[in-house]
Amino acid sequence: MRKLWRYIIKIGILVLAACLFVFIQRFKKKSYTNVKIRTTPIACIGFRGRLGNLMFQYAFLYSVSMSKGLYPVISDNFLPGDVFRINKTTLQVLGENPTSCGTVKSYTERWPCSFDDRIIQVPFLTSAKFNGYFQSWKYWIQYENNLREIFRFQDTIARRANKQLNDILSTLDFPCCSKNSTLVGVHIRRGDYTSKAVNKYGQITPNISYYLNAMNYFENLYPTVLFIVASDDLKWSKNGLKNKTNVYISTGNSGPEDMALLSLTNHTIMSVGTFGWWAAWMTRGTTLYYKQVFAPGSRYAKDFNNDPSNYIYPGWIPMD
Repeated sequence: MRKLWRYIIKIGILVLAACLFVFIQRFKKKSYTNVKIRTTPIACIGFRGRLGNLMFQYAFLYSVSMSKGLYPVISDNFLPGDVFRINKTTLQVLGENPTSCGTVKSYTERWPCSFDDRIIQVPFLTSAKFNGYFQSWKYWIQYENNLREIFRFQDTIARRANKQLNDILSTLDFPCCSKNSTLVGVHIRRGDYTSKAVNKYGQITPNISYYLNAMNYFENLYPTVLFIVASDDLKWSKNGLKNKTNVYISTGNSGPEDMALLSLTNHTIMSVGTFGWWAAWMTRGTTLYYKQVFAPGSRYAKDFNNDPSNYIYPGWIPMD
């Protein structure tokens, strides 16, 4: 009888211990799920536009994040993330709620194509969201070397561009890679810049004389020059350059592939827009740009705060 009672007591103790364990685990789970502790101060941006615009916005986001101790947030489908070596710091990777960027203080630039010193005066280690295009090299010049590493093309794009350049040189029998031969990348942007509405706003695209003058500039400097052209208006480009025998016009590439191809040249002739801007920056050689950046007195001029120097990279050469 005594043994039976001992057995019953042992069973009771085990049952009580099991119930106490379950209660503690449930209490822990409830406590952890109801408390959200943010340990990651984030920097968000309202990304918009195509590749060149997105690169300016990311360069700003990277710079402000580095200087303010924040984590730069990109979207899951961020195009430059598939083109360049950009860390995939999405909200999910950072362990943040999908709506986190909508709950932090927002800052908006005054000028899309100029430097706004007020917008970078945000508190240190405090999450923030930024709205704008941020098209000024002044935002990120102190981190330029970092960005040159980040804006390196993914291997598949880089390999295609290198193969294409080798095929071009082989087909044209161009004596590449000697001190007497020079490759010049030419970007011809037309597209929406030829519309009346865009022109009325103050955005201007060069006529053919600008490209011919720019080509003549390089031909006077170097004995043997090959111009590699990328354009969104192939018909216009072919017709305007039909009398030039040292021109190759790229066809069939995606935007990133054309940018990668242009970046492999020695020097650059820009037209307008951010795509050609970044191609010239990547190339690092002599860059000629269209002097008439905007129509004076236009609404577009106000986007630059009437001063293109905050947009045009130092050392680039204006030409009509």
